[in-house]
Amino acid sequence: MSLTQWQREGRLQSHKTSRSEVRDLLAVAQRGLKDARVESISTDWRFAAAYEAALTLATIPLECAGYRTRGVGHHATTFEALPLVMGATFCDLADYFERCRMKRNEIAYRRAGVISRSEAEELIRSVAAFRQQVEQWLRKHHSDLAPG
Repeated sequence: MSLTQWQREGRLQSHKTSRSEVRDLLAVAQRGLKDARVESISTDWRFAAAYEAALTLATIPLECAGYRTRGVGHHATTFEALPLVMGATFCDLADYFERCRMKRNEIAYRRAGVISRSEAEELIRSVAAFRQQVEQWLRKHHSDLAPG
């Protein structure tokens, strides 16, 4: 699969991002991580906040590549695109985030009390590390879009 093929299929549309948009997305992701660290809320919602931060961070490279997701399955598309944009070394992380997406759907729409404290903490750590990777990738591949 390629991003241009997904665009032809309607999963992606062209998008030109900006430094301010990237800065705003990083801020949204940081807010999600901050919220995920609040221990007085349920582990389900801590997990959901961390997941949303991961999704927002994964959106940045896709938009830097000139695309935005579209239609049904846009969360899955975002994570599937991650290794295509950032490189094959992100395959395992994309798979992990995809598994988290399925768990997030379960806690958002079907059941409560699904996520353990360790699962929430693991995702929070993974997203914090991913944020650093996205920022490094931005500086290396799209320095014109990296916040100053």
